[in-house]
Amino acid sequence: MIYRFIQECLKRLIKKKFAWVALFSYLLIAAGNILFIRSEEPVGNPYFTPTAAFEYFVMIQGGGSGVLMFFLPLLVTLATGDFFIKERRSSLLSYSLMRTSMRQYIRSKVLSIGVSSFSFLFFCQFLLFISLLWIFPLTKPGVDNIHYATDLFVHNPWIYCLLIILNSALMAFFYSCLTIIIGIIFQNLYVSIMLPYVCFIGLSQVFMSFPLLLDGEQGALFYDLAPMSMAGDYITSTFYWAVIPLYWIVLGGLSYLLVMWLFEWKFKREKLLLL
Repeated sequence: MIYRFIQECLKRLIKKKFAWVALFSYLLIAAGNILFIRSEEPVGNPYFTPTAAFEYFVMIQGGGSGVLMFFLPLLVTLATGDFFIKERRSSLLSYSLMRTSMRQYIRSKVLSIGVSSFSFLFFCQFLLFISLLWIFPLTKPGVDNIHYATDLFVHNPWIYCLLIILNSALMAFFYSCLTIIIGIIFQNLYVSIMLPYVCFIGLSQVFMSFPLLLDGEQGALFYDLAPMSMAGDYITSTFYWAVIPLYWIVLGGLSYLLVMWLFEWKFKREKLLLL
């Protein structure tokens, strides 16, 4: 059943207009960001060493001149954020629950939407990575302003960039679960799409304000653990390479468990199928 749900979600994703809008928006933002970074470089200087493709890909993720970290969660919710809420607001939810158990349905639905979100952002990042490899030189990258797993970046930039792509895709899974949680609580389509992004910005601002309240390492730790930092700005922080994927895996797992509990709670109180 899970495999069938995943196939259905991926087919909907491919045919969905807003998914293509999100993809083209991602590419436009990335291209504009790269042009901005290029404008800051002394490209006219005869002694200037061209920046490596790997370095461009990492720099635009976040920190310094990178801006992708601001938009990635929004692009995910635009692509897949309405999958559950549209089913809830139609007769499909009632029909599906008549054919299978409640637990099997919501488990399959969460995993299928999560896999679709994971695949969407993985494809976006991978497409950008391949494009940069084609445009810019494949030279050894520099590590200016990059402190996340720098040894891996220097010695194996291919694996490093794939790690960045994986981190983003794991984040996408979490935000897809968040859209389902909001879709269970609320019945508004636009709330399901936009509220996860509002939470992303709001919680990031709260966490990033902690250095003003706490001195030293405690304030810096809260800043580094902000969702926005973990969406791309982590490349400017000194983390062990496994910290970022583990961060999103833990959040994804907790959100999955919350979806399961919340769906069952609402279903038993006969409040889930009411329109």
